[in-house]
Amino acid sequence: MSTTIDVYPTTDYMPLVEETRRRTQILYQQLLNRYSIDSTLEIRAFYPRKPSDKEVRYVDPTTRWKVEMDLGFAYVVNGQWQSSSWPSTWVRDRVDQSWVDDYERTNGEHGYPASMLGKIIPLEADEFDVPLTSDELRLINAQDHSWYEYRNIGSPAVSSIGYGLVAAALAEETRGRMASIDGAFNHDGHNGETAEQFLAWWGDEQMSFYGVEDFR
Repeated sequence: MSTTIDVYPTTDYMPLVEETRRRTQILYQQLLNRYSIDSTLEIRAFYPRKPSDKEVRYVDPTTRWKVEMDLGFAYVVNGQWQSSSWPSTWVRDRVDQSWVDDYERTNGEHGYPASMLGKIIPLEADEFDVPLTSDELRLINAQDHSWYEYRNIGSPAVSSIGYGLVAAALAEETRGRMASIDGAFNHDGHNGETAEQFLAWWGDEQMSFYGVEDFR
């Protein structure tokens, strides 16, 4: 199945797409070098194709991420486009009247009080595996957006490894925390990790699973 990795920033910094692309490429090449894979990997950021598009529209290096931006990151190995993953920014959900109605109907067991109407639905500490301080949660919940990076079902190794590196690059740039609710991580315990914590295991675990032949 398709799997996704979310990045919850703790700052309001919107990096250049080029920053994310370049950092992902560096992280990926470092991984290949560590496994003595003598291949060159290039990342290309592009806009999803529209019916009217006659050719691929690549993202200008001066473009910054913005809320509700959908992109593709292409993985090119030794000059050959292998596959893509799909990072995007999403607006965080806000409390609407239905949440308030639930709160009043259940005497506060579910939903949110009227004082929360229009505010971002907060993430709670128990939604993460990694302990987060109240200050870290406050910073996460102060942001009105998050990133959502996914790879399609049946994607080859190149993008199945790469989409995690894209998410890690975004987490580095925004001091964010990473999480998945649909099985992107093979075992529990990783929701809420920093980029540094995530990178300590992701590449090696994925290489162990997929092997190196797709990169030759």
